[in-house]
Amino acid sequence: MINKGIPIIDLTHGIPPQDIRQAARVIGNNYRYFPPGTVHVCVVDPGVGTNRRIIALQCDTLFFIGPDNGVFTQLLNSSESVDVYQVENQKLFLKNVSKTFHGRDIMAPVAARLASGMSIVHVGPRIARDACALISLRDPIVKRDGIAGEVISVDSFGNLRTNITKAHLSRVDLGEKPCVTLRSYAIGFSSGSYEDVSDTLPTAIINSSGELEVCVKKGNAARLLRAGRGERVFVHGHRSGCQDADLAI
Repeated sequence: MINKGIPIIDLTHGIPPQDIRQAARVIGNNYRYFPPGTVHVCVVDPGVGTNRRIIALQCDTLFFIGPDNGVFTQLLNSSESVDVYQVENQKLFLKNVSKTFHGRDIMAPVAARLASGMSIVHVGPRIARDACALISLRDPIVKRDGIAGEVISVDSFGNLRTNITKAHLSRVDLGEKPCVTLRSYAIGFSSGSYEDVSDTLPTAIINSSGELEVCVKKGNAARLLRAGRGERVFVHGHRSGCQDADLAI
């Protein structure tokens, strides 16, 4: 036990196994909501036991520990100042390090010491930010008259979360009533909350992460539309037959 007084928040265990891309999005969308001094341990690590590096990052007053496999892509691509260190000080690890669980044997002990006040410089040598692994997050295609994106995840409610964001929508003139098309279904757009949409019909809204999301308030959009990750999604200006909160079948 290094410090039993450290509060622990389990942000999510809902990332599909080995899905580095989705883990990178979750980190990028949520880290700013945590208080100064927070240490984020990110264990989506299909390369565990190989020669992939473990890295620790300091971004202002926040710390991050995880594999150097692209999971920190959004953080490393940001305009913020980020210092990166290679985690290799074995004195900080558990005595017996397994080949299959570095999250427990290396990352968690180092995180506990950082959270207890240890300087990040003790984890190992500093490395160049641009030497870290990055992955493509497949941004949507934005054109003058619309946006082409895709479903990036399906949450436990069956909501279809896309890689189209509020920022992308602001770059296109879609008029007052944009329309979303997914698998030949024309879906209306609501600028409100879940309370403002139909109980049983799919509607597109902007979720808490600023993403375009297709939801059914009292149903399951993924099941109803028979759609999942990778499904193409299009946003365009209002067209005939695409009415608010209406599903054209």
